Amino acid sequence: MLAAELQSKSSDKVHRIYDRECNPLLLTAIRRSLCSSTVGKKQQPEKIDMTEFNTISRPSAHPELLANGTYFPDLPKSGPLTKYRQQSAIDWRKVKLAFNDEASLELQHSTWNFLQSHPLFARPSRPLSTDESRHLATKQMYALHDANLFGIDKLLERPDFVAFFNHVLMAYDPNFAVKHSLGFGMFSSVIQALDVGRLSHIIQQNQSGEILGAFGLTEISHGTNAKGMRTTATYDVKTKEYVLNTPDFEAAKCWIGNLGKTCTHLVCYAQLYTEDGRHHGLNAFVVPVRDPKTLNAYPGVIVGDLGEKSGLHGVDNGFVMFKKYRIPRDYLLAKTGDVNEEGQFVSPYKDENKRFGASLGALSGGRVGICGIANIYLTKAISIAIRYSASRKQFGADDNSEELPVLEYQSQQFRLFPHFANVFTIKMFNLWFAKVYGDVLLKMLMGERNGHVGMELHALSSAAKPVCTWAARDGIQECREACGGHGFLKLSTLGDLRNDNDPNCTYEGENNVLIQQASNWLLNVRARGFEAFEVVSPLGSAAFLKDSAKILKSRANWKTPLQALDIQALLDALNWLVAFLLEETYAKTVQLKQKGKSSFEARNESQSFYARTLSIVYGERALIYAANKFLNNLEDGQEKIALQRLVSLCGANLVLKYSGIFYEGGYFNQTPKAMSLLQQGVLELLPLVKTDAISLVDAIAPPDFVLNSPLGMSDGEVYKHMESAIMQAPGALERPQWWRDVVYRDYIKSKL
Repeated sequence: MLAAELQSKSSDKVHRIYDRECNPLLLTAIRRSLCSSTVGKKQQPEKIDMTEFNTISRPSAHPELLANGTYFPDLPKSGPLTKYRQQSAIDWRKVKLAFNDEASLELQHSTWNFLQSHPLFARPSRPLSTDESRHLATKQMYALHDANLFGIDKLLERPDFVAFFNHVLMAYDPNFAVKHSLGFGMFSSVIQALDVGRLSHIIQQNQSGEILGAFGLTEISHGTNAKGMRTTATYDVKTKEYVLNTPDFEAAKCWIGNLGKTCTHLVCYAQLYTEDGRHHGLNAFVVPVRDPKTLNAYPGVIVGDLGEKSGLHGVDNGFVMFKKYRIPRDYLLAKTGDVNEEGQFVSPYKDENKRFGASLGALSGGRVGICGIANIYLTKAISIAIRYSASRKQFGADDNSEELPVLEYQSQQFRLFPHFANVFTIKMFNLWFAKVYGDVLLKMLMGERNGHVGMELHALSSAAKPVCTWAARDGIQECREACGGHGFLKLSTLGDLRNDNDPNCTYEGENNVLIQQASNWLLNVRARGFEAFEVVSPLGSAAFLKDSAKILKSRANWKTPLQALDIQALLDALNWLVAFLLEETYAKTVQLKQKGKSSFEARNESQSFYARTLSIVYGERALIYAANKFLNNLEDGQEKIALQRLVSLCGANLVLKYSGIFYEGGYFNQTPKAMSLLQQGVLELLPLVKTDAISLVDAIAPPDFVLNSPLGMSDGEVYKHMESAIMQAPGALERPQWWRDVVYRDYIKSKL
């Protein structure tokens, strides 16, 4: 169905794909539909020219677009936030356009307008039970799918909008957005990426809404160690079927979104065995688990719900066990390996590790997407906290009876603005990273080899996903505390944002384990010599390490706070830090091996203080690297200056964070007071950021009905909105139904 629609579109749109972000679902569809004439022919790989991916360009702010009241509605003319908007030197609309163009604004507006006007998406007037939350999220998911807001035409015009569209949905409510993304996005995406043309009917049924999908890799006793999973699929030559079996509860597939109550089909990874008893590693299968007409589980399938979670209450995460359950031979996703009708396993990969990596390769884009999702949560939290801080008044000068907004206090600025800076810096990084990922993936799917690009993408995503999700975790918590007791109220939504972000730190790779992939890659390249980094880092995330010998001799030469805040100076410092930690970690592993430790033991015993810190700094340095590229492509003006301040603040806080390592390595030998200069620079930045803070929030905050917090409304009337929410809450002014237990206490037996 998708392929047929794509084939009916004019091929002149294909060239546009090369300068956009993409996702596997679209890319595979394009490859399979528009390149069908090349099937069976050996493609000649072309060298990937990465230079075209190393810039970001956003359109200039056109006056007619800035005047568009649909995309840039008038802000409230009065209220506590007005004076901050009046004193700002920037145009919030121009800042918003630095991250968007007209097409993205139109998609954002049309999507939110649909959600706001559709009765199913009205905010509940009372807290929902878990079952009610799942029921509502499911109805919303199908209503969204039926609306087809983001169809084939838009996909071809702007493949980058796949991720953008999902972020727009996540900003409103992550529950139905997650279910929709898993059920109609990831499920089809993985099948299209790993199928060999046998399961197009499954894709069609999914796109029509006849079946709902899910993705199952994790097991009860194995998560990150995918190779240790124990669900099996044994090929039966006589019936030409695979027999799926779960040996015990520890091998049950679990944490599968949509599986708890609603999905009918599952992409399931299992250990493949042929009839001769030979093991052929972990492979992906499409497994029907429920009858689409009744939602009853098929015989041989035990499927259930995992129960309540700390967040994402509308997503039904489930488990499944198989008892000699049979599926057709064609239901193996056979791109990386297949079993022929005679029962022989065949694969284009000779190296089992490479085949395993290829079978999981379709998941790599998930980590890129999570970086954006986590920043959506943090964006909402920081918008609430800063607007609240500008509205909330406490204390004042001793000689003045007027109270000051808490945003005026340096301590409040110091706790919030670093996270504010993170939001914008990560936003810039995500634009770059998503574009790089999409462009490279498209070239790969069009027949070009990925080589070093794929390895670097894997390493960078393995570092960036933990860095971005931890930034959201810590930032949301600080925002909650910065809003005091009111931030603890459920109506603030800060608790929900914190809980909904929490699983980002775990799925698609538990952060502390996943991040080891980055240091492993850096250390493996380092073992080949510094010059190898120039070859293996076409994206530029580690190319600078080719000059490590020179970098390690460099020293900070800041003389003033202004010099210390220079973005290039901060990037130079982070370059040194990565190079220094790489050398320290490499020396540590060599030392451990010389003492007789195995490679496994050396890696294990060099994580704390060494490899873990190296991976984190590598990811953090990439944020500043990409943000610097973004800023260099902006037009000069007050908006650019405001954004530069935020990136400087982000970079300065990173350098301050690792001050001990900088002193240990001698980077500040020529400038003993470097940290004092940097600290002074940060303190001087705070009031400058404060001046534009509300306008900057206006540029990134979603509309009030999406933000959905009385503490963060655009008019700043916190107490009016709180009063309305509290007074209208069901039962707020009524005595409890159990009032007799308060008054009479019949449940306490008399001692007489």
